[in-house]
Amino acid sequence: MFVMASGSHITTAQEEAYSFSKDKLPRFLSYPLKRSLLDAALRKWSVYDSIASVFYRGRQYENVVLSAHYTPEGLGNWGGKAWLTCYAVHPKERKQNEELLLSTGLPKLCEWLAKVGSEGDGWRALHHSLTLRRVGETLSSHED
Repeated sequence: MFVMASGSHITTAQEEAYSFSKDKLPRFLSYPLKRSLLDAALRKWSVYDSIASVFYRGRQYENVVLSAHYTPEGLGNWGGKAWLTCYAVHPKERKQNEELLLSTGLPKLCEWLAKVGSEGDGWRALHHSLTLRRVGETLSSHED
């Protein structure tokens, strides 16, 4: 059974536990992370079910490559889950950004997502965010 079309990708109900959307990009932009690599990391760290939605967006600001936002428990459909946004980069920077995400970014994201299950009620009652930003040849992270 087909449930959702995002750009040219059609997913089945068995493939998708979270909602997904992807902007069509102009030639001067490229996504730094394939969805299959994101899903593999989320499953490896056992945090796949803590995601409500994933957005791949063409608009990038301040060298942000990926951001995650946690919605407090009890707030709508996304309560107690996080939503992620992966931002496009220049095609010449795609491979290096992918390598940084795989080596440091996704492990940091998955550790952060694991807090959903390990932190107390006080943590889960508040909004939280994680931003992964390209700084020179490295990836920095910032939590709010």
